[in-house]
Amino acid sequence: MFLLMLLLFSSSIVFAQKNKKQRKKDKKVKWGIKAGMSTSDIKANDLFIPDASAKNRYQLNVKDAQYGINIGMFMQVKTGKNFFIRPELHINSTRTDYEIQDLRTITPIKETVLESYHNISMPVNFGVKLGPLRLQGGAIGNYHIAGKSDLKSYEGYAQNFNGLDLGWQVGIGLDIWKFNIDWKYEGDFNNYGDHMEFFDQNIAFDQNEKQMKFAVGWTF
Repeated sequence: MFLLMLLLFSSSIVFAQKNKKQRKKDKKVKWGIKAGMSTSDIKANDLFIPDASAKNRYQLNVKDAQYGINIGMFMQVKTGKNFFIRPELHINSTRTDYEIQDLRTITPIKETVLESYHNISMPVNFGVKLGPLRLQGGAIGNYHIAGKSDLKSYEGYAQNFNGLDLGWQVGIGLDIWKFNIDWKYEGDFNNYGDHMEFFDQNIAFDQNEKQMKFAVGWTF
């Protein structure tokens, strides 16, 4: 009798552990936190900025796009055996160094100025999971919340961010237990610098911004 009770008790423990593992395996919604860095790739021609009389006043170019940081959270929803939807919410901080020349002077002097930006990013990716590997791609929206600019010391400059800027991204991810790694490549649909105004005129460079992002995260 004692052996029968012991066998039943042991069987119930094993069954409960299997059920617990199966529930974890079949969990359809996961969420977690992540943090990482980004670097921009901007290859644009110099921008000549006219004043109110239509004469070229400034020459502006992108000197260097500095590394940025991002921190946020994600949710991953299983939509099939190997498919998922992954919405995320991040706060991003980036910085760009520009070179500017005032063309009114006889010998224009280049000055380096910086702009920093803080955005809320909302990517939504669709993907397929192949074992620990994730292949994904989708859309991203960026909403400007704060920043500072040395260009404000130049006559005629103003910032006009257009609410939500849209873009695209593709990437790969790796999930090892609760630890995950993400690499993404993304681009904007708008040309870089389209938030700038000089002398009540909207300006922008002739290329859009591309970014590479690397992040590590933890799934709960």
